[in-house]
Amino acid sequence: MKSIILLICFVSASIGGWAQESKTEKKDSLPPIVIEGTLERMPEDTEIWIWKRSGKTITYNSGITCNNGETKDSLRNGKFRIVFTPRDNNDEYRVSAKYGASFSRHGLYFYASPGTTTTITGVGVHEENWYVKNDNPRQIEANEYRAYLDEKIPGYWDLKRRNDWISEDDDDYYSVKKKVKKADSLYVERMTEFMQDREYSPVFEKYIFQISRYILFSRNKAQREKAAKLLAKTPKVENRWDNEFIYEARRDLMPKFERLKIGDKLHDFVLYDHQDKEHHLTEFNGNGKFLLLEFNSRTCVPCVEHRPIEVLNNLYKNHSDKVDMLMVNCDAPYFWNIECKDPNKYGRDPWHEWNDKKGAEDIMQRYGSQTGPCFFFVSPDGTILGKITDERRLEESIKKYFGV
Repeated sequence: MKSIILLICFVSASIGGWAQESKTEKKDSLPPIVIEGTLERMPEDTEIWIWKRSGKTITYNSGITCNNGETKDSLRNGKFRIVFTPRDNNDEYRVSAKYGASFSRHGLYFYASPGTTTTITGVGVHEENWYVKNDNPRQIEANEYRAYLDEKIPGYWDLKRRNDWISEDDDDYYSVKKKVKKADSLYVERMTEFMQDREYSPVFEKYIFQISRYILFSRNKAQREKAAKLLAKTPKVENRWDNEFIYEARRDLMPKFERLKIGDKLHDFVLYDHQDKEHHLTEFNGNGKFLLLEFNSRTCVPCVEHRPIEVLNNLYKNHSDKVDMLMVNCDAPYFWNIECKDPNKYGRDPWHEWNDKKGAEDIMQRYGSQTGPCFFFVSPDGTILGKITDERRLEESIKKYFGV
């Protein structure tokens, strides 16, 4: 979910019983796809959403067909059913859950063909722990990857789900974190071995992307060098629009910059504000104030939804005399130069917001950041004190690093 807006098509729809189906169908439309499933230990009325891959990007869009309205359904007695008419034969989809006001931070990639039924089963709000079954050849291949992982690392996704909901107040917090770190490393090793004998496919590209993300944060050079050899199986891509999964994996596994670590000084980059004034990231150094450095996007819907704006507003309102705040906007140049100029479209904060007009690729790689939300805590002399990617920890981290 990088620098492209998630387009959501809100239109009137005829919804009958379990299914969401259009009142009229075009004569030349493709046959509908049925997605139905049973999910255990999930809150009643949790919304299940189906998203379609947008071209060759990482972005998956809602509103698969405007005739059918939003492709979602709410759990009733643990069951859901969604029916929609695909616009084309592109079979790449993603399922995610929305409970309360926010979408889950996860999602499960799957493949489905027009005129078929897909069954999804699982336990808990962690979509990667769910199972997908249909007769699509790519989904059958994806299930082979999943079966291998389940055999080599039993209970892996159950552990990841536990990690999602644990807090420092829980007695097993540190033991779970330690187990997850070990399990993620084992995931990289096992899947890299498995993929050495697999041919390139859309399933292959998603797994090499996942491996590259784990290595990005573990900084295990031996694993990175081994996984990088898998890139020889992938097609050559010149830019992210050719194939964003491969493009991002290549950036992670063959980095232009080594990632900064805790204790390092800020690395300088040239950035621009909304008035096109040039700035340097290091201009905050030596002004006697801490710096909260945020990496985020205005056009990425989940990034915005998971942004702890109330905590940020409170910090600015009550402690701007002690803490500077900067959001590095990671949106693509088009959105920054045109759409983000309008404060009424995506909002505007009273603190700094800058963009490098290059899609923030180099700066995100140097800082080891994803699009967002990702926060760095910086001392008055420019030393990186800490980093978090879990927005739920922002308030406690502000107290820890800034003492306010």
